[in-house]
Amino acid sequence: MTKTLIRHAVARDFQSLLEIDEASFPGGVAYDAAELAYFMNRNGAETIVAELDGAIMAFLIMEVHRTHRTATIVTLDVRETHRRTGLGSELLKRSEGILSDYGVEAYDLQVDVTNRAAISFYKKHGFSMVRTLRNYYANGNDAYLMVKELS
Repeated sequence: MTKTLIRHAVARDFQSLLEIDEASFPGGVAYDAAELAYFMNRNGAETIVAELDGAIMAFLIMEVHRTHRTATIVTLDVRETHRRTGLGSELLKRSEGILSDYGVEAYDLQVDVTNRAAISFYKKHGFSMVRTLRNYYANGNDAYLMVKELS
């Protein structure tokens, strides 16, 4: 029986997280090692992973802006073999618990306007599109800014 474990990331997870991110996004969107380390180590950053039978299959990085009671999802990555299995939803649910503990009232994210699956996923989880961010990604693609209120 497969058991899912959601936990905070530790230093030894870094290489797995980098591999998942590089496999999840095209060049110009995927983070390189320096960028991923930067986002994971920023003040207010929280990184959680979803593990199945000891192997990391997904992760989420968020940045909490405590003074504003807001947060941003930096990235939510799921290995292709485990997409549409509920891991992303589990990570999102756990992130919302962490954000509630911080007193966060709303959080946001940016998603490529061409990534229909991700847009649908976030809408299903209560995010609303606020506006389009032109040329947001290094590859020139636009992004939607999506926001969710927490209660």
